[in-house]
Amino acid sequence: MNFLTKEMIFRDYEANGIESSGPHQPVKAEIVAYLGQLEIGSKLGAVIVKTRAELDAITDKPDYTPAIVGADSNHALSGYYQWAGGTWNYVRDLADSITRLTDIGGSGNAITARLRLGVSLSAVEFAFFVPVQNNTGAVTITVENVEKPIINGLGNELSEDDLQAGYPAMVAVFPGRDGYVLLNPANVEAVVLAAKQAAITARNQALAAKQASEEALDNLEAAVEQASELAFQRFNKLYLGSFNINPSEDNQGDPLEDGALFFHQAEKKIKVYSKDDGGWNLVTPDTSDFLNKADNLSNLPSKSAARDNLGLGALATLDIVTNDQIPPKSIWGSRLTDKAVTDSKLNSGILNRLDSLPKIVAMHSSIEGSSSFNLRRRNTKNYEFITPQPDTNYVVQVIGQDHTLANVSYTNIPGIRQKVKGGFQIGGLRMNTSGSVSSLAGDFDVIVYRVSD
Repeated sequence: MNFLTKEMIFRDYEANGIESSGPHQPVKAEIVAYLGQLEIGSKLGAVIVKTRAELDAITDKPDYTPAIVGADSNHALSGYYQWAGGTWNYVRDLADSITRLTDIGGSGNAITARLRLGVSLSAVEFAFFVPVQNNTGAVTITVENVEKPIINGLGNELSEDDLQAGYPAMVAVFPGRDGYVLLNPANVEAVVLAAKQAAITARNQALAAKQASEEALDNLEAAVEQASELAFQRFNKLYLGSFNINPSEDNQGDPLEDGALFFHQAEKKIKVYSKDDGGWNLVTPDTSDFLNKADNLSNLPSKSAARDNLGLGALATLDIVTNDQIPPKSIWGSRLTDKAVTDSKLNSGILNRLDSLPKIVAMHSSIEGSSSFNLRRRNTKNYEFITPQPDTNYVVQVIGQDHTLANVSYTNIPGIRQKVKGGFQIGGLRMNTSGSVSSLAGDFDVIVYRVSD
């Protein structure tokens, strides 16, 4: 609300200075507001004047004394002031920056309007009003005798029917723009309707495309079925089935092709046909030269020749090997006390490094069952070692369960929140295919590793 004066409240005529407008009856709310201004000014020691010229004539105030210029003919000079450094300093405007325009008149292209009581035109940044006529082209609006154009967001003149009778219009003031910018052209609804129609057309096209894809799928299924039938016919031509004698033709009565197969019932063998190799031949070799597992190599023609061929030597036949039968330096006796093997042929370097590799010291599984080793689950996020760790230099691997509920897939993304000797706490998020995020839930597999010192 702007500054009120007694001349404004107790004016003679409804339109100040215009007798034909009829006598003015004071408004109780304005009288109360005016007395409130006087009361506040008295308590604060403030200076309340109508014009900046009146304020400049007052120079005997201490620093930080407030003042109000309420009705200067130059709206830019009305506002709040403060005395400091021997002069009156402008602080801010009096009026609200958002208002509703009243007394809308004029024509569709030349609108007239007034501000609500107490609003300063210089402070207005956003205003709304209801046009009384449609515009047919460029528009101007005169507010409190100040004329400015109304333009669109691109800075251009309005198009026909951008303003329509009865359709609320919103305008704003932007730095660097000469005039008011219309924020909601009335004919934007036509654009929305066009977009809606385009969406409907797109939907119909999508339905047509869906129908075409279903027809293509039906055609594909028919092609697959046909290909399967052809594949079966080809297989049936090559694999003839089971017979007691060698077939002389295929199942269709045609000459045999190379690669044809059948199972000989009497011989219990699969045979393959090759014209160049004299007809039907065994697919599997004759087992007469095979070693029988149950004989445990007892049927070898020459066991000593077999040992020589394998490079085993005479040691392979001895129950006990003495020191005299072991070549010098082939086994390091001192290494045997360390329970290690140093023969390079046995890759002992790799064996000796096993002790330094990570070892599993605890684990717990609650996915599709429950099992654990040196670890118990206290609740959803806390785990406790049955035998505490000597320190927190251990590594925890957590695998969250993925599951589907009501056609929505849920994925846990776990991490470690805290580690102590006696246990640890996990944290993280759970995401689903609908895009929502929540805290961890469900079951986990947990493995704890340590590396030897």
